[in-house]
Amino acid sequence: MSKDTLQEIERRVREKKAAYQRYNFERLQEEAFATFFDLAQEYTSLENLYLICVAVPKEFFDLDSRLYVHNRKSGRLELVATSRDGLVTSSEDRIDFSLPIPDRIQETQDSVLFPIRGNRALTQWLPFSAHGDVLGLFQVFPKEKVDEKGRFFLEKLANRIGYNLHQKLLIQQNLDHIKFINQLVADIEHNVISPNLYYRLFIRRLNRSLQGYQDVRERLRDLILFTQTQDEELCRELCEIYHMLATVTESLEEECRALQKHYEHTSLFLETLLRRDHFEKGTYVLRKQPCNFKTEIIEPLVERYRPIFEKNGITVDNRLEEIPDEEVILFVDKGLISQVFDNLFSNAVKYARPVQDSRGQSVKLISYNRKILKNHFSEGIHGVRFNIFTTGEPLDAEDAQRLFLEGYRGSNVGQERGTGHGLHFVKNVVEIHGGQVGCEPKKYGNEFYFILPLKEETPLEDLS
Repeated sequence: MSKDTLQEIERRVREKKAAYQRYNFERLQEEAFATFFDLAQEYTSLENLYLICVAVPKEFFDLDSRLYVHNRKSGRLELVATSRDGLVTSSEDRIDFSLPIPDRIQETQDSVLFPIRGNRALTQWLPFSAHGDVLGLFQVFPKEKVDEKGRFFLEKLANRIGYNLHQKLLIQQNLDHIKFINQLVADIEHNVISPNLYYRLFIRRLNRSLQGYQDVRERLRDLILFTQTQDEELCRELCEIYHMLATVTESLEEECRALQKHYEHTSLFLETLLRRDHFEKGTYVLRKQPCNFKTEIIEPLVERYRPIFEKNGITVDNRLEEIPDEEVILFVDKGLISQVFDNLFSNAVKYARPVQDSRGQSVKLISYNRKILKNHFSEGIHGVRFNIFTTGEPLDAEDAQRLFLEGYRGSNVGQERGTGHGLHFVKNVVEIHGGQVGCEPKKYGNEFYFILPLKEETPLEDLS
């Protein structure tokens, strides 16, 4: 690919070299080109580019000009700069171009109009709906001072204006997006993450209320013991109330435990995904800490997914562990790695299919295990490989290699909905941890895996 690209660039260089020889620009015109290019790079704002566009023809050829550019909101051409008055800052003075927008060079009574074209490959990213690839108009006057050779030069200058204008429009759009995202993150932190912390307080209050129910039950039990020899009928009624209260209390306690787990899971993901550092740096920023994968990540997620697995008829099998659970302590971003497992479990729910095993029995399962890879990353730097296997039709080799690409979905997706983003997220998170991901088709299904470096000070013999 790199060699082919180089050859293509070399071909275009030769074409441009020949084209400039045909253009046969005068020295003054070449100097005007060079000046425009130098200043367009030196000044970064759109407003300065507007002024450069009208200043160069005036300084080099004593030609006045007006520059019209698409308004980002209205989509209409409006006057942004002139060689006589400079930048047009007032919205009242930024008059719209009243004539039909030309797609080729045209003349008016006293001027020549040059369409300013952008980069066609990037037109879709413009913040407005352009007239084809026309971003604006360059009006030069008086037309009597523009001969055929000058017209050809100004046409080429308008093209260069277009490409520089297009780039700066996109840069400005990206800066506006970044500003909006930073504001959005601040709003999320204020209106989502901080209020979410109140749920912890609500859960604590609910647990205290449940403890109050327990106290009532204890008092009721004492009352039953006291009345059982005094009033048999009253004692029977109190026993019924006691058992009803016990049933309700146990149900509430179970719901409270489920709410606590959901809160912890949601809070972890909110804090991790909406972390301000991600948005400020433009990439995932890790907050590493020692993490016991069994107790802090895998068991909570398996417990959360267990009802979903059961509902879909999926058996969970973890009998293939090759190393003691308690010894796997890795320095990771717990929230991000939890979401790696969450994505893989979610895919298991979607794509696990029943298969016939060697005994002819129908099996639909997910299994997970881990094993040590000695010196996997380099001498003395070992890895831990985490495997998640699901039954189903084995993928072909090409599918298995491409599954982690952004937007790619395997040939076995059937009618299942998805965007192809989940596994790409898995790949990103694992790789910024210094790890690797992959998929290996097996006899009865497919095994997804990721490998993380072991904590450096963990002796390998402790994991044997």
